[in-house]
Amino acid sequence: MLAKDVGKKGAGVLRGKPNIHWKKDRGTDVASAPWFDLGLVYGEKEGSRINDHYLTLAEKKAAREQS
Repeated sequence: MLAKDVGKKGAGVLRGKPNIHWKKDRGTDVASAPWFDLGLVYGEKEGSRINDHYLTLAEKKAAREQS
């Protein structure tokens, strides 16, 4: 496997600065989504996508029975 030349001597790829985006890169959910209001619970705006919200096993079973 070969990497393109980054213009550095010797280690090349290991010495080049990576282009990493460290900020949030998420869109917003639609108003019909059941988790649309979770942003307010986590201190963000309404419709924000929250990746740190986990459901308990009881909540998952209740949702499965309901559908």
